[in-house]
Formats: sequence, structure tokens, C-alpha cells
Amino acid sequence: MPQLARRLLGAGRSSAGLLALGTSVANLLGYALTVVGARRLGPHEFGAFSALLALIIVGNVAALAVQATTARAAATDRPVAPAVRSGLVLAVVIGVGLTALSPLVESVLQLPSPVPAIAAAVAIASLTATAPSLGIIQGRERFGLLAALVTVQAALRVGGGLVGMALEPTATSALIGIALGFAAAGLVAWLVARPSSLLSSRGGFAVRATLASGAMLLGFVVLTNIDVILARHVLPPEISGLYAAGSIFTKIAFWLPQFVPMLAFPALTDPARRRTAVTIGVAAVAGCGAALTVLCWLVAEPAVDLVAGPSYDDVVPWVPGFAGLGALYALAHLLVYAHLAQRDRWTTGVLWIVLAGYVVTVEVWASTLAGVLLPGLVAAGLIVLWGLARERFGAPSRYDRGESPATLT
Repeated sequence: MPQLARRLLGAGRSSAGLLALGTSVANLLGYALTVVGARRLGPHEFGAFSALLALIIVGNVAALAVQATTARAAATDRPVAPAVRSGLVLAVVIGVGLTALSPLVESVLQLPSPVPAIAAAVAIASLTATAPSLGIIQGRERFGLLAALVTVQAALRVGGGLVGMALEPTATSALIGIALGFAAAGLVAWLVARPSSLLSSRGGFAVRATLASGAMLLGFVVLTNIDVILARHVLPPEISGLYAAGSIFTKIAFWLPQFVPMLAFPALTDPARRRTAVTIGVAAVAGCGAALTVLCWLVAEPAVDLVAGPSYDDVVPWVPGFAGLGALYALAHLLVYAHLAQRDRWTTGVLWIVLAGYVVTVEVWASTLAGVLLPGLVAAGLIVLWGLARERFGAPSRYDRGESPATLT
């Protein structure tokens, strides 16, 4: 049995399995926050809440880039201080920049005030400032501790959001709680990893490496999350709330098999094991996605009632489509990681071209829920087709053996 297959079957007994478990717990907590939000806030406020969460996920790309750069430096015994400094500077720049743009975000997302947008800016800045700590732990292969910190971060984020919604059932209150939770999680991570002790070391900044790590990740993360933001922008508030509820099923189908790219990544960097890793990974992710899509088709009505409530019954016919979108993005996730292992610039370009086409299509033609969902299915399918064709006919030969990219959360 190939090594990757053995690891997939026995993931729970490995350090990678601990990280997969921690990430799964974090995602389950995230689902709980979304489900409670759907029931507590109602369609109008939930649409704004979901759009701001999507904005935070997109903004988290900066943290992923910083974490990847720091982890690479720690794993290869290179100076970590430049990556830590870059992460802190980037956190400040992002926090100040997004706060300045909060009136624009207020207008685009139809928010009652700039406060929830400012809270989202604080959350994104906190994630970026936390990333050097997580990168050091990841690079030193302390996966059990990394899993614990990922779980703590999710628990504080979700706990803050739940407390905010309990105090006042609005997107503003929920986002303030989430921002405070992310800031507290960052403090915990810094106390554990103590990256501040490295700042006195020599060296400048790792700007170029950080930007290179983030280019492909940014295109993919934006593509997989911008639909909720676009729905909030182009659709009436009630319909955007329905779309946000349907996107819960997209997230479930997308994140459930995310441990596969994590386990497969080392083999994807090795020419001798790459083909087997891609074959087994594609089969595993595609099988999981197909099963989830069929299941959602069979139990769409009770599933919507369970995760969102009776206010969202109109989204029931679209549930299989949302699940299928998540399944396609999960498959694209694996293929993007395969090309990230090789630093394939062509895939980065393709991601941004498809993203631009999707945004233009929705902005020009979308006036219904289907007008946002169907172009999303086409965009996800194009990325999957590109990834499979690239593997079959034109995969590049450049391998970056020292890089271990951060997980997409």
C-alpha cells in the first residue's frame, strides 16, 4: 500500500493526524458559530455577518503567507527574525489600511455603520500578528502544539462571537466579539512561542518571500469566499441571507476533506511519489465530495431546518448545488496545493483570471441566487480542469523542497 494511503487510513495515530484533528475541531466550532448566527440574527443581519466573515477569511491570506514564510525559515534553520518583523509590520499596515477603508466597506456591504468593518479590520490584523508564532511552531514540527493553538484560536473566536450575539443579535456585536477573540488568541500564541525573543537578532525583513508565498493562496482564497460578499452586494438583503445560509453547505463540503492536502503535501514535493499522491488524493477528495453532494440532495429539507431554521426554506432546492460547489473547491484545493509545492506561476495566473471572470459575470448579470451560484460552479470546475490537465500534460518541474505552506482556515 502506498505510504500516503497508509497515512490517510491511519491519520489519527500520527502527528499529522493531530493537526488534522485540531483543524477539524476548529472548523466544527466555526460551523457552530455560523449555525447559531443564522438562527439568532435572521436573514438581514446574517447576510451582513456572513459577508464580513468572508472578508476576514480573505484577509487571512496575509497571515497564511507570513506563517508559511516563518515556518520555512524555522524548518531550514535560517534566521526567523526577518519573517517575524515582516509579519508585525504587515499586521499594522493591514489594520490601519482596512480601518481607513471601513466607510467604503460600510457602503458596499450595506452595513448600518463602519463599526463592524473596523472590527473585521482588527480581526484580520490580529490574525496576521499571530502568524509568526504559529509559523515557528509549525516549522519546528511541533504539530500537537500547533493543533492545540489552532483549537484555542477557534474557541476564542467562536466564544467571542457567541457572547456578542447573546448581548445583542446584530452583526456588529458579533464581529466585535470575534475581533476580541482573535486578539486574545494572538496573545496566547505569542506567550507560547515567544517570537519577540528573536527580534533582537540580525537581519532585515522577509518581504519578497512573504509576497511570493501569498500570491497563489490569495487568488484561491478570494475565489472560494467572494461569492458571499458578491451576493451581499448585488442581491437584496433577504436573498443574500438565503445565499449565506446555502453557503454553509459549501463550507462543509469544502473543509471536511481538508486533511488530505495536508497529509499529501510532503509527497507532492517529491518527484518519485508525486503521481501516486495526486492520484490517491484526487480519488479521496472526489469520493468525499460526491458522497456529500448526494447526501445533501437526499436530506436537503431537514438539513436546512437543522443548520439554519425554517426562515430559510427557500434555499432547499439549491442545497445540492451549494454542496457541489464546496466539493469542487475541495478538489481544486488539493490541486492548488500540488502546484504550490512546485511554485507553479501558471496556476497563480489562471486563478486570478478565473476570479476576474467570475466577479465580472456576477456584477453584470446576477440578479437572483442562481446568478451567483451557477457562475461559481463554472469557475470551480475550470480550476479543477486546469489542475488535472496541468498534472497530466504540463506539470512544471520546479520543486521547493523547503516550503511547507500553512493550512487554509
